[in-house]
Amino acid sequence: MAKVEHTVVGTSPARMGGIERVIGAGIYGIDLALKDELHGGILRSQYAHAKIMSIDTSEAKKVPGVHAVVTAADAPDVRYGRTYIDRYMLAKNKVRYMGDPVAAVAAESPALVKQALKKIKVVYEPLPVVLDPEETMKLEAPTLHEDMPLPKNLPADVKVKNVCSYTPVHAGDPDKAMAEADIVVDEVYETKMIHPQYLEPRIAAARVEPDGRITVWANAQAPFSVRTDVARLLGIPLNKVRILSTELGGGFGGKASGITSGAAIEPICALLAVKAKRPVMIVLDKAEETISTTIRSGAKMYIKTGVKKDGTIVARTGKVIYDAGAYSGFGAMAGARCTNMLGGWYLMPNVHIDGYVVYTNKQVCGPVRGPGGPQAAFAVESHMDSIAAKLGMDPVEFRLKNTPKPGDKIVGVPKLRDVSLGETIRTAAEQIGWGKVKLEKNQGVGIATGSWIESAGPGGGAVVKVNEDGSVTVHIGKIDMGTAPGFGIPLIAAEELGIPVSDVTVVKVDTDASPWDAGTVGSRAMLVSGTATRLAAIDARNQLFKLAATQLEASPDDLEIKDKQIRVKGTPSKSVSLASVATAAHNVIGEVIGRGYFDNVAMVAEEKARGSSQPFTTHACIVEVSPDTGNVKILKYVAVHDIGFPIHRASVEGQIEGATAMSIGQALCEQVVFDNNGRTMNPSFVDYLMPTINMMPRIETTLVDGYPGSGPYGAKGAGEIACVPPMAAIANAIFNATGVRIRTLPLSPENVFRALREAGKA
Repeated sequence: MAKVEHTVVGTSPARMGGIERVIGAGIYGIDLALKDELHGGILRSQYAHAKIMSIDTSEAKKVPGVHAVVTAADAPDVRYGRTYIDRYMLAKNKVRYMGDPVAAVAAESPALVKQALKKIKVVYEPLPVVLDPEETMKLEAPTLHEDMPLPKNLPADVKVKNVCSYTPVHAGDPDKAMAEADIVVDEVYETKMIHPQYLEPRIAAARVEPDGRITVWANAQAPFSVRTDVARLLGIPLNKVRILSTELGGGFGGKASGITSGAAIEPICALLAVKAKRPVMIVLDKAEETISTTIRSGAKMYIKTGVKKDGTIVARTGKVIYDAGAYSGFGAMAGARCTNMLGGWYLMPNVHIDGYVVYTNKQVCGPVRGPGGPQAAFAVESHMDSIAAKLGMDPVEFRLKNTPKPGDKIVGVPKLRDVSLGETIRTAAEQIGWGKVKLEKNQGVGIATGSWIESAGPGGGAVVKVNEDGSVTVHIGKIDMGTAPGFGIPLIAAEELGIPVSDVTVVKVDTDASPWDAGTVGSRAMLVSGTATRLAAIDARNQLFKLAATQLEASPDDLEIKDKQIRVKGTPSKSVSLASVATAAHNVIGEVIGRGYFDNVAMVAEEKARGSSQPFTTHACIVEVSPDTGNVKILKYVAVHDIGFPIHRASVEGQIEGATAMSIGQALCEQVVFDNNGRTMNPSFVDYLMPTINMMPRIETTLVDGYPGSGPYGAKGAGEIACVPPMAAIANAIFNATGVRIRTLPLSPENVFRALREAGKA
């Protein structure tokens, strides 16, 4: 097959709106100035687990300048959630984590809001606090949700409580295969909760329009999900709610799960606006953001693998205990992904893993970048090195021996069309100098692989409007968080319509006008909106060709667009301007409007028939470990990725570098720390340790070609997969340097030094 030549996609022009974003010219939520706007604030529980005996708002309502005070009694008796519907927008009868919203106030100034919140009197009856999900599962533990049943698919012989989701993964006969293995390695790994720590906290603004509709401004990654939940929780039809997206100052999945992500800030704000009969804006401060919004969950992972003496993996068993926090949130989906990924992405003929998602009295799990994946990979890839060490086998060779080939299946994928994993391993090993680099004392080299299984998910649409001058306006349902709308989508429209990228405008999401979409989540922006935009642009192009065919006395099939001219192929002189055809459309069809849709069912059917091409990656690094302090310094870091065809190469490299940096932070220093009462001890940047520039290595990124995915032009998702390997790569390098295996994150100086001291190597 001849290679298709592209003129726009695959290049790296400057990001649309990039300068405006850098200089702060964009309109973020906090920049809104609504007429007669009130300030809103939320009273949050100071107990991690307690009954609400009474709430007295009378004194708060007497404060001059206070226009509304609301509690659960002022809202419809409706709960929300992603899989389990287990949460009220304002706590009713009980609070389950320190930060749970209890009441809200709208007043003339922030100072009056604070004054009124202090005057709300809540009487609590404290209950036992449970923070360890493994302890919470025990039958003698306190019940956190009295009215929520255990999952229906939970095996009858499993006696647990406080479990909100259960995922079994099973293939073959793992017990028999494990018994026949030559070597069995059994380990336990654990990761801690981290916050995505985007710079812009959550905001919501709401206004009741003269016709009774409610307009909500939100810095959410999934505006349509917000619309659905606001309508449900206020008991009004969907067409009475309009969500407008503002600029987004970072999200990383922390703003991706509808109203769950922000602990219902949007419907609370709308309820205040309804009660006050004036517009209301709520802006969370940094500490409030950290204690109340969704996080990347901690997980405890039991993993046991049987291998033959030649290194062939024959079986794996395991268990995942995934911390949902106080409510189910995104826990069921993230926990299921973690459970599947604990099976790995190597050949695994026999496997059984049980995944439990468990309530605790901590803040709620969200779909933070790569939900479930980084946790599982830390266990899987650290475990691979432990097995290699037990075998006396090189870790690279051990991985290559168990790498799948085209036609094989892996956990979660019944058939692979092609497999880039081996190439990424070999390339990363070569670039890090595996087996060749001279390591000094206390230095080590580590490698880890990863995958991010692209599978079934919601569809989505796009609308491409061709203006009279030949410029184009694109409507999609994905918000701009620095990726698709500013980088990939303009390139796709420009490629298909033969226009400069600067002639393409991607409109911000307005749920009244934009096509429905599940949100900018799951590394699916290019797969969904990219595909839909390409099809919409082709639809618009076909309409233009039909209109121009008569003028050019040619068949529409013989036309092409180049440099804003519609011309006959092979006869460039026979042409007509794109602008003139678009203008002439006014007298024929009114306007050229192309429509396109990503058909998820069709994609699944095609992959079932042909097999799928999953994205794979391998990261490798060299570290130096101080035996005196436990400090870990990364000296060199390489990241090799298969992301199919890169629509905008520079943005793909940026995504990989950003995601890698995020997981380096979790590897070396990040965690949300709780005291025994469930209070977050490090809610601000003063106390929450983030990686600084002196901790961050230069990330050397390489993209491997030749493995086209299901997205437009063969693209694959790139936003999350780089989060998957870093923690294990660093842990493996520490193991190589010291001979000490550390199985609990973070790999902070104190934790590393403690491990070295216990091993007699400090």
